[in-house]
Amino acid sequence: MHGLRIIHRDIKPGNILVGADGISTVKICDLGLAVSMAEPVPYGQHGTRRYMAPEMLLGKTDYDATVDMWSLGCVMAELLSGKPLFDGDDDAQQLLAIFRVLGVPLFMIWPAYESLPLAGKLVTPPHVISRNKLREHFPEDYLSKEGFEVLKGLFSCNINKRLSATTALRRPWFANALDASG
Repeated sequence: MHGLRIIHRDIKPGNILVGADGISTVKICDLGLAVSMAEPVPYGQHGTRRYMAPEMLLGKTDYDATVDMWSLGCVMAELLSGKPLFDGDDDAQQLLAIFRVLGVPLFMIWPAYESLPLAGKLVTPPHVISRNKLREHFPEDYLSKEGFEVLKGLFSCNINKRLSATTALRRPWFANALDASG
């Protein structure tokens, strides 16, 4: 999909179909909100809030396929824990939920934050600088080091560091899973 320059914009558990064997067939469905990256920007804010990338929540209109990768991270976290990791009642609460887990956006971590249209307007990040607590939600006895590397890469607020689908699939976690399946 991304290779064809299509952004889904609403990846969530209900839009992912898994074959009966649970591993060999996975399909992304419901492309009703999909957009071609060949279409001129601006793109609107679309999708289900709890799976929406923070840059979308903050009004970025020239986003790309990295928004889908954030959504896949949300799905991965939900599959592991049995519940959504970030679940705010509105866009502001959703951002605060993200900040509580991933930490307050600092320039060195998320340089583009200040340039986003709603940065500091939709919600003021907490003044207390908090650290990333993602590992606390997924300890190593629950999610391997390799699996955590994928999840953390999907949840990078800095879109320049967020994993692409191709890069994620090259990580040892996926390679080990494919080796184990035969």
